[in-house]
Amino acid sequence: MILTTKWFGAFLCDEGKVRKAALFPKNPEEIAARLDGIRKGEVLAEELSLASSARQVTDRRLSEYGKKVKFDSSFIKPEDYGFTLDLYREATIALAKHAVRTSIGPDVHLGQGVRAYDDLLSTTNLLSERLHEWYGLHFPELENVVSGESYVRAVTEHGSRDKVMSALSLKMDSIGSDIAVEDLNSITTLSAALRESLSARDRIEKYIELRMREVAPNITALAGPIVGARLIMYAGSLSRLASFPSGTVQLLGAEKAMFRHLKEGSKPPKHGILFTHPSVHNAPGWQRGAIARALAAKICLAARADFYSHNDISGILKAQVEKRIAEIKKQHPSPPKHTSGRNRKGR
Repeated sequence: MILTTKWFGAFLCDEGKVRKAALFPKNPEEIAARLDGIRKGEVLAEELSLASSARQVTDRRLSEYGKKVKFDSSFIKPEDYGFTLDLYREATIALAKHAVRTSIGPDVHLGQGVRAYDDLLSTTNLLSERLHEWYGLHFPELENVVSGESYVRAVTEHGSRDKVMSALSLKMDSIGSDIAVEDLNSITTLSAALRESLSARDRIEKYIELRMREVAPNITALAGPIVGARLIMYAGSLSRLASFPSGTVQLLGAEKAMFRHLKEGSKPPKHGILFTHPSVHNAPGWQRGAIARALAAKICLAARADFYSHNDISGILKAQVEKRIAEIKKQHPSPPKHTSGRNRKGR
């Protein structure tokens, strides 16, 4: 007996004939649920009801119930059992909808979160530059006293130069010009918008840190929440990142530079997103490529642990990365000697 499964049921066949059938319910949602179970590698209840009589199977998924063989089951027609092609179409549509809904996991939301964080980072930088330039016409010395959010808070809460100086207990002569009430109101409106953007950026950053510790704790420990989330975003998902080789992880975010290298023969990139990691960014230029390569190799292992085994191996990976970085710094303490000008490309 050969056990085979069609979209409308499971069948025991012998000598080109159906000996026993276990049909699926004639309901699109029920059929879709069974097709999804097959896609996930599950054994269906209808298959189990026939498995004891099977000696051979047509799907590797059922190999524990018989030897896998090739079998032409085209003689099993859905219409012979009351199933129509319209029912099959409805079931596949339901299956597609279910696949779309379940494909959006927390790692996809993380990707959107880090995009929002980068947008807010860019927005706050632009607004901050505009605020300093505009308010500097009235009180240019203030940026020498306070900076960052303290500067924004001072302008938003106090406004005029005299009120800011009084609130901060400052005594100085300013070369800034006087300002009309209408102009000052517009500046404080801008500073209030910047303050809210800064607050939103901080909230999004905390969200990314929290979700990264839940979704990818090993990557978070190794690369940090923001860099790790960017890697997942560029890869498309945690599952795709876990499938990438270390060379691909090393160059994520440097695709334009790589294409330029392939097309124009320019220098190949040594790192992409990983450039923002402190171990790479703070290293001398001649060490960055090797450090990025070592870090990418361990991030690959971290991604696979986060996606497949869910084991915490962050301590081991961090120790290995730190050891390798120390070796790189010891082996290459000074920049390499350049070749003579005649041997360089284009000379």
